[in-house]
Amino acid sequence: MLDRSIFNDTTTSIREYCCELQRQYERWQSKARYKSSLDPTQDDIKKLCMTLRRNARDERILFHYNGHGVPRPTANGEIWVFNKNFTQYIPLSLYDLQKWMSSPSIYVFDCSHASIVLNLFVKFAEQIDKELDDARRNLLQTALPSTSGHSIPQITPHLPALSPLQDILLGACGENELLPMNPELPADLFTSCLTTPIKIALRWYVLQKNISRLNPNIDQDMIDKIPGTVTDRKSMLGELNWIFTAVTDTIAWNSLPKDIFQRLFRQDLLVASLFRNFLLAERIMRSYGCHVCSRPALPPMFEHRLWNAWDMALDLCLKQLPSVLKQTESGIREPIYEPSSFFADQLTAFSVWLGENSLLTTTDERENLKQPEQLPIVLQVLLSQSHRQRALDLLARFLDIGTWAVHLALSVGIFPYVLRLLQATSDDLRPYLVFIWAKILAVDRACQIDIIREKGHEYFISTLTDVRSPNGVRALAAFNLTCLVDNYTKGQEELLQVMPRVVDILNTPTRYFRETSALFLWSTLFLGQAWRLNSNACEKAVLSRAPDTLQSLLLAHDSPEVRAACAYALGTYLSSSTSGNELSERRSEQSKEAATVLIESLHDGSPLVRQEVLVALHHFLTLFTQSTTSGTTVSSNINRTNTSSLYMTVFDKVTEAVRTVAATDPCYEMVQLAETIITDLQKPVQTKFFQWCCSRFRVSNTINRDLGSGISQQPGAFYNEDKDDYFSRSGRYWRNQCIRVNPSRLADFQHMRETVFQNRISNATPLVLRLHPYEDYLTAANSHGNLNFYKFDGSPCLKSTLKVGSVGTTINTLDYINAHDRTLICVGTDNSAIRIFDESSQRLLSSWIALYDEHNHGHSSHHLRSATNPSNTSTTIPTSPTRFVVNWNQDLCRIYASSTEINYIALWDVERERCLYTMDTNSSSSVHCLISESNGFCAAGMSDGTVYCFDARSREAPLPIAPPSTSLRPHSSIISLNMDTNDRLLSISNLGQLRRWDIETATNAELPVPQTSQHVLAADVHSTSNVLALATTNALQFKTCFGDLLFDIKHSKFAQVSCLSFHQYRQLLAVGFNDGSLSMFTGKTNSSTV
Repeated sequence: MLDRSIFNDTTTSIREYCCELQRQYERWQSKARYKSSLDPTQDDIKKLCMTLRRNARDERILFHYNGHGVPRPTANGEIWVFNKNFTQYIPLSLYDLQKWMSSPSIYVFDCSHASIVLNLFVKFAEQIDKELDDARRNLLQTALPSTSGHSIPQITPHLPALSPLQDILLGACGENELLPMNPELPADLFTSCLTTPIKIALRWYVLQKNISRLNPNIDQDMIDKIPGTVTDRKSMLGELNWIFTAVTDTIAWNSLPKDIFQRLFRQDLLVASLFRNFLLAERIMRSYGCHVCSRPALPPMFEHRLWNAWDMALDLCLKQLPSVLKQTESGIREPIYEPSSFFADQLTAFSVWLGENSLLTTTDERENLKQPEQLPIVLQVLLSQSHRQRALDLLARFLDIGTWAVHLALSVGIFPYVLRLLQATSDDLRPYLVFIWAKILAVDRACQIDIIREKGHEYFISTLTDVRSPNGVRALAAFNLTCLVDNYTKGQEELLQVMPRVVDILNTPTRYFRETSALFLWSTLFLGQAWRLNSNACEKAVLSRAPDTLQSLLLAHDSPEVRAACAYALGTYLSSSTSGNELSERRSEQSKEAATVLIESLHDGSPLVRQEVLVALHHFLTLFTQSTTSGTTVSSNINRTNTSSLYMTVFDKVTEAVRTVAATDPCYEMVQLAETIITDLQKPVQTKFFQWCCSRFRVSNTINRDLGSGISQQPGAFYNEDKDDYFSRSGRYWRNQCIRVNPSRLADFQHMRETVFQNRISNATPLVLRLHPYEDYLTAANSHGNLNFYKFDGSPCLKSTLKVGSVGTTINTLDYINAHDRTLICVGTDNSAIRIFDESSQRLLSSWIALYDEHNHGHSSHHLRSATNPSNTSTTIPTSPTRFVVNWNQDLCRIYASSTEINYIALWDVERERCLYTMDTNSSSSVHCLISESNGFCAAGMSDGTVYCFDARSREAPLPIAPPSTSLRPHSSIISLNMDTNDRLLSISNLGQLRRWDIETATNAELPVPQTSQHVLAADVHSTSNVLALATTNALQFKTCFGDLLFDIKHSKFAQVSCLSFHQYRQLLAVGFNDGSLSMFTGKTNSSTV
């Protein structure tokens, strides 16, 4: 700060001023070299500039020109310096100055009419840039060999790497403006703003007479006595400096384009400090009629509303100054004062912003959010221990908005702050830090280099291996470690030591798979990425028995994602084996064992798992090919003939398994993948599973999806993706509730004769019908292998056809899954394949073979049903095609599956996508229908008229709770099995016989219903009304569940009935006919109300 009395003083005072200015710059760049030149001549400046550039090489040089009292810059682009005798001013060309300084450089011109200098500077920079381009072209031409073939030694001149147009300039005032002449201000006001911003801000604050202040009695002497230093944030002066940094950073970030902000405020500490202070200079200089200027030019920021927050913070701080000074005068070294509430207030404002925008949950809304202006302040608060946890919590919530928020945080400069915090030891910060880093690494993998260099991975290792941490926090740490080894050899080497500890985690027994599924998923993927294309890591993995652990999890874990991750990791293990030159004996054995387990996993219920298994088997086949064609691939410790034989057996099994997948798998992607492997073994095959797993951290609401982040949910935030869908779900819930509490009763069916519609809707025969329990449409599965959707008035729905995609098979079963919310459609075909479709998008979500014994005898106790039927010949039904039988249990989220060709029932958990166990019927008769209840009860109706009941609650072995009863009299094949309203089983035979089965007493009773000579073509029981419908060759009969005939509708067309189905709650019955027509019957008199 240059006092005006210095102009009347000696050269010593000027030298002291230069030393003080140098000390200010040294606060930002302490290791830089500084050189002061007092009243320099042109030669002095030339020598100084060229020396500095020679020493700095390609680093930036600062040129600070203090030209108080010198003449106006010339129109030719010249500033003024002294002659050699110091008797007069002589001009110094800006063109020459730029040539001497070269680039990159930053210039500060604290002189009157500074804008003239900046404008001409740009003109000369364009000229010099063109000259440099010409010089580079000439240099390239001279570097080419001569025609004579002789090269001439050349001295290559050093040309600057950057264009002079990239140089930075700061000017004190406009083209026709003089520097302020106020005696109360320092002579170098612009320089003071740039180098001592807090002091000049306080002085300017005291000089302002036209603003309201809380304490107008503060004077300049008191300002000069404020205790503390600008580097001590706990002191009054240091806190003011901290607030000032936050305010100016925030103003710049909210006002400048992101590229300009990065260049001026984040790439260089000196440049950033100068431009923060330049914002203050703009505000102060304008109050005295001077308009500061810069290159690059900046928009006006002197009226930004955050300056009001700065003024308020300054006011509240200075209000305490008299009390603080009294404490200082009384000898108190560290006076007590109340810290400013500035940062707490700004965090509250940021929290309000998050609360308001947590309701904007669609992708478009998130991408178009207005950036929160407090974000740079949040980063500054991370430096404070008192506010750090709250700031991290808010920052985590902000990053959870999605990729947009992560990029925004990175642009504001989050990286060095959170990287430094990885050295923190507080356990309270772990959930926030690992979550924040997970969101960052999911978007920007380049961070892995700095994290490894700064040993930040040790923080994640300690979190992962700390059993006291929640499993979700450990899972996030595992994800971060996975990112650090992803395609980064240095990271793999540094984290090789962690592999045995990760294997120990995977070997930890768990009671509920959801508690550890995320932890196991990312621990498994860590192993897969850690040894990917790294033979040394594979050898270490064998020593820690990591492949054995993954094989066990692949067969037994309940989470489909974990099983898929195990298959993926085994695949990278096998692919890493193919990339090496030698395989140890143990690794050869391990590869064979892995392939055997992978073959078994091809029957997994999850397409996600099966695809990863298929890719892993492809790597094994590639490994086999190399091991049999190259003598160096397998270690010399193994006899090569034995090795080939060892692999040959497994190779044949793998090849056969891949061909089976290509022929029978219901998933189209699986078939394509298998055919690619069969056609061209050398063609690389891969999936996007790893990228898909990582992508969940790039989307929003990671906290709300309960990945166990350890961060509580934001109040008022929705769990779903779309707020509109939230309200839609609420509406569906209340509508469904009204339908369930007002079902149809027996009396409603007394006159169920009216036909809502009767249309021939297709040339294909409807095989299975289902009426949606809550929506007004039905689904018909036809003989062409398609699903057709019709409204209850017979008109086609908007999306009227869904192609199941099963060529050469017949649809046997059709069920609605999650009909109360987002409906899924479960389709079963006679090849034992189950496919689950999304009803709205008609996209195939999952598919699998439910009864794979027909293709692979996996259970020795299971066998195909005997061709002979020991049941009474009077009840023997004609030989019919194989029929797949499925029962969907909504409450348990399970599927019970069987077939007319096997003697067991498979129990599939749809959420886990795996077969829990099978239940043997130990009978030569076939299963024709299944029913189950939410209490674990399951019953099968057999072809010989018996019923087998099981208690499926036992995971080890399901218990038969009712043995097959002795028939009271010959009972024909059961075609329908239902539970009446009294919780008793009701079976319907193909001859119209009704029988009640009491589960508790293991008894049955045949109802007095006359046995008809006509076969029952189709039958169904209404779930709430104790009414059943039977279609015979000449009539449609409606009976009570006690056998009483309500009425019948006689018509010859009923001989063509192919299927029928009741509505679950309403008095509606849909009937399908062989000619492709459908009819709908109702008990209401006005069909238009249906």
